[in-house]
Amino acid sequence: MNLSHRIGPPQYPKEVPVPVGSFFVPAITCNDFVFVAGQMATDENALDASVRLPKETRNWGGPNAVRRQTEFIIKKRLEPALIAGNASWSGALKAQIYVPTSADIPDALDVWNQHLGDVPCAITAISTHGFGFVDGIVEINLIALRDDARRKKEVLKVDLPAMSTYGACVRAGELVFAPGLMPIGEDGQVVGAAQSDTFDSLGHAANIQAGAIYDYAERICKAVGTTSANIVRAQYFMDDVRHFAGVQLAWMSHFGRKPHPFVCVQAPGPLPAPGAKLTADFWVYAP
Repeated sequence: MNLSHRIGPPQYPKEVPVPVGSFFVPAITCNDFVFVAGQMATDENALDASVRLPKETRNWGGPNAVRRQTEFIIKKRLEPALIAGNASWSGALKAQIYVPTSADIPDALDVWNQHLGDVPCAITAISTHGFGFVDGIVEINLIALRDDARRKKEVLKVDLPAMSTYGACVRAGELVFAPGLMPIGEDGQVVGAAQSDTFDSLGHAANIQAGAIYDYAERICKAVGTTSANIVRAQYFMDDVRHFAGVQLAWMSHFGRKPHPFVCVQAPGPLPAPGAKLTADFWVYAP
């Protein structure tokens, strides 16, 4: 069957405004899945009035603004978009949460867990440079299974260090969504942190840390009966993209000349774990 026959029409729920002059699509369905575009706490033109801070504190922002906007996005943007795609929170598979700094991640995750703590979901939380709307400081995108999906959501049991992820590893049919993987070892310390300054120009720390993350990815693959050769998407968030050479060397050490389906994004440092050079996202094909 041609893939185009499986893609549903764009979803424009009335509760999710589209920025004026844009071609933004809040959500789209494809087969069993609904893909919700990055949502912010905005109306058609600016930050939604219900989450605006008083004028005297607007430039300061702080955790209160992150928490208010995260809650608004969950309830007023993501939820209506899911419903429009015939989905619900129980089918949530993968979420990416963007905030201004790593210091804001705990507040965003705390609000997420207050509302969705009983919904296993592969979560990546990362800082980013700037947002599309003035005063907007949180953006979240989401992938979920539709309520009538033939595929079933499965939460995987994977032996990963306790501090190396923010969420669960989730499978939906032949696709496996990993949470953002961080290079934290069994001892709770950043792997290779001691090399960060000593061999910085060689990307040595990034090389060691990426190697640890690939080990974690291989554990995920093993849990679903496949191999890391079936990694079909790799997304790296790095504090300095000049160190990506170390990541690529680690890939070649683990996987040889297998094509590297990656995108690398520079995030404002430091990353959540001091001394960490990267956070990595993977999708795995597990037929």
